[in-house]
Amino acid sequence: MAAIIVGVDHSDTARKAAFAAAKLASACCKPLHVVMAVNHRNSVEVAVGGSDRWHVDSLTAAEQFLGALIGELPASPITHAVILTDPVTALCEEAERLEASVIVVGNRRVQGAARLLGAVATDVARRAPCDVLIANTTSDRA
Repeated sequence: MAAIIVGVDHSDTARKAAFAAAKLASACCKPLHVVMAVNHRNSVEVAVGGSDRWHVDSLTAAEQFLGALIGELPASPITHAVILTDPVTALCEEAERLEASVIVVGNRRVQGAARLLGAVATDVARRAPCDVLIANTTSDRA
């Protein structure tokens, strides 16, 4: 069964797109695959108090974020991937790998020529190997 793919980041618009994709996946009885792109892997040491230190890795932080988000989504089954590349490449390559039926992206407003849909939505629509659904994530009804 072809999956429905949604790309997320830490934004409110991506969260709304994830919920729209989850509703669509449930309605169509399709699995949902949540993708988060991380442009570079980095690790930061955080010192708290006296001698307490933690290492925060961007990939681990992304996995934790996805785990929390997936726990809130009204769909089943849900898989996820954190991919070390740009968002457009991550979504299109995952869609091809999984032979997805649709990619869901949000319509975040941006400046310039891509302001109607958003840079990621525009580029995914151009490069996707499947249908693309642009979820309304900027209105109060979204």
